[in-house]
Amino acid sequence: MAFKDILGNSRVKRILIKGLQKNKIPNSLLFWGPEGVGKREMALVLAKTLNCQQRKDDACENCVSCRAINAGNFPDVLEIQIQPEGNVLKIEQMRILRNMAYLKPMMGKKRVFIIAEAEKMTEEAANSLLKILEEPPLFSYIVLMTHNPFLLISTIKSRCQILNFLPISKEDIENVLVDKGYEKGKARLVSLLVHGNLRQALSLEWEEVQDRRKQAWQLFLSLIRKEGLSYFLRSYTSSQRVLIREEWEQLLEILSSFCRDLILIKEKSHHQLLMNPDYEEEIREAEKLLSREHLMDFLAKIEYTLYGLQKNFNLNLLVSSFFLNFRESEYV
Repeated sequence: MAFKDILGNSRVKRILIKGLQKNKIPNSLLFWGPEGVGKREMALVLAKTLNCQQRKDDACENCVSCRAINAGNFPDVLEIQIQPEGNVLKIEQMRILRNMAYLKPMMGKKRVFIIAEAEKMTEEAANSLLKILEEPPLFSYIVLMTHNPFLLISTIKSRCQILNFLPISKEDIENVLVDKGYEKGKARLVSLLVHGNLRQALSLEWEEVQDRRKQAWQLFLSLIRKEGLSYFLRSYTSSQRVLIREEWEQLLEILSSFCRDLILIKEKSHHQLLMNPDYEEEIREAEKLLSREHLMDFLAKIEYTLYGLQKNFNLNLLVSSFFLNFRESEYV
């Protein structure tokens, strides 16, 4: 994989390519963005390009260094992962990194250390890493990756160039899935669920998607029918239930797609524009229960809750607020 093969985040690619062309890549980088948007892939391509024997602005994919890094057996590129015991990055790992960083490359031109889930460093590990970030050797590069930079100590962030990764667009994910053999309609629905996480899109089974859509439709009906609100209470606000942010994001995206389909039907749009054509009969029945104004209000509530999830607001408060907003509304 080369820079040209990485989907999305063209701004990050431009910055890195320009830095490589001018030989001005910072020795310490922080890749910040959601999971599954290509941070690791970008770090590996950077490592390949820094060691490529044929090119200086992208990985050639053909030289000995590029092939060895792709195979995971290049001694000058090291990926540091969290330890299963304790789910943290330990000080011992940072000490090994420090010792290796001061040794000249064994085979390549540069040493590259890629630290996954950098926010999970212990305080001791972070302080140990800080020592090398203050004065890194010219031949060593450290790439930290995180989806939550606010958990990193400020002194580490201040010593890194921060590159912000964005979610992959729904259109790009849909195109990738179609290339993988998905029907276009199914690819569109999956792209809605994953919030720009390409890795998750490629791993989702269609049966799993169908189960979540069925769950979302039941929730949709419970919210527009006063007698059905007990379903919502039992299923989503029980004190025994562990709320999962990703699950809520997916449910809300599907709810949003149902709302949009209802609006299309109200506007007498062509049925081929529906995002859930296999639910057309059920959607037409539900359309009788809601006015266009109610649907727009419903959609606004969903979008507000999605916004809160993306801004990392308290999940329990968001879910409670979502329920209370519907209890106070008069849809039927």
